[in-house]
Amino acid sequence: MERRKFIKAAAGMAAAALGGGCRSLFRRGAPQAVRQASGAAPAVACVGVGGRGALNLAAVCAAGGRPVALCDVDETLLLAARERLAQSAPDVRLYRDFRVLLESERTLDAVVVSTPDHGHGIQAAWALEKGCAVYLETPLVRTLGELRRLREQARARRAVVMAGDTGRATGEFRRAVELVASGLLGTVSEIHAWTSRPVWPQGMARPEGSDRVPPELDWELWLCGAEARPFKNKAYHRFNWRAWHDFGTGALGDAGTQMLGLPFQALELGPPAMAEASGMGEPARETYPRGSTVRFVFPSRGKRRPAVTLQWYEGLCRPAADRLPEVLSASGPLPASGCLLVGDKGVWLASGDSGTRHALALSGEGRLTDFERHEAGLAIAQALPRAAGQMEEFLGAVRHGKETFSSLSALTPVTECLLVGCAAQRAPGVLAWESARGRLTVNGAACGLAEPALRAGWEMGRR
Repeated sequence: MERRKFIKAAAGMAAAALGGGCRSLFRRGAPQAVRQASGAAPAVACVGVGGRGALNLAAVCAAGGRPVALCDVDETLLLAARERLAQSAPDVRLYRDFRVLLESERTLDAVVVSTPDHGHGIQAAWALEKGCAVYLETPLVRTLGELRRLREQARARRAVVMAGDTGRATGEFRRAVELVASGLLGTVSEIHAWTSRPVWPQGMARPEGSDRVPPELDWELWLCGAEARPFKNKAYHRFNWRAWHDFGTGALGDAGTQMLGLPFQALELGPPAMAEASGMGEPARETYPRGSTVRFVFPSRGKRRPAVTLQWYEGLCRPAADRLPEVLSASGPLPASGCLLVGDKGVWLASGDSGTRHALALSGEGRLTDFERHEAGLAIAQALPRAAGQMEEFLGAVRHGKETFSSLSALTPVTECLLVGCAAQRAPGVLAWESARGRLTVNGAACGLAEPALRAGWEMGRR
């Protein structure tokens, strides 16, 4: 069906099916109005209101945003979110289908997307088409092709698109970037990052058969642009979708943006030229592996930006102790997850999946020292702006149209890297990535993993 006919039909069928008080799930918006007046609270729609979405909705309210519409395919989560806004936003409108929301709401300033990975690119693109700023949970998208299209659309509209990585708004993260970018570690040519994730099942086959869809869940809408498949209880919704190629980006996408944010920002890394995955065991056809190591190579970009090798470890894989004896002697046992930068003048360790605890040791020092107490960093001046919070920075950009520290352009290189790694986990062998052409090759043969396959009616933008 044509898109507008579909939207109209969807709204009518939903209203007829739900009836009564649930009619507000597909309530029509007001006629097109002038965008927000100077100083007015931005009108915000939240797409996805459970889990991370619930936190983002609370952050919108705390940062001075005005929630006017909520959307979720799970009615239990949707009604619970409305209940939390009963006092502060009693007239908030509810939707199950983000397409109906964006067709109906005519005075939106911003859309906050907190859905599973496979919805990110589609929902962000449709929001941009309606002239809205977008706050997008990480990873920004599920595939490399979606990333390219989103960048093109945001650039053409000069739109605010910001990543929902709250750690990047902290003073600790920005101070760490300032110190590493200053050259304190000398030439950094080696990075190691490891995580105990996945903490959800991976490396398995699709379950057989089907289960009854819970009455509160619209399974068709949850699938979004992914290929249709039967509902199976606890296989995908609400948490285990991260394992599946069609819905998630595995441990790399789940933790990689936060863990690798420091080296990408401080070292100004671009996209990798190649990646190769190993240690995966027998590959599963539809899910990411239980564990793996992925090696990325970033080519030299002049004297200031030498070649860099990044080793990513997930599951039970860890950096080899004999590779990093000086680091282990300085830090003791490695934390369960972290990111290590190795330079010719010292090392830097960011601990945890969010990379929020930082320590360094310069050459000749016998132990790591908290980065804020290390004498070498005291004389390095502050260079980056500070923010009250990630959502505060986003809504400030909505009001004033300024570039943000966590903008789409700033997060594109690390997102490209993660998605190239996801492709490497699906296509064993040496994977080459030509960023300018958007082309993947595996052992010299073209690979189709860069382009998304989306069902009709769910394309990225108007058709």
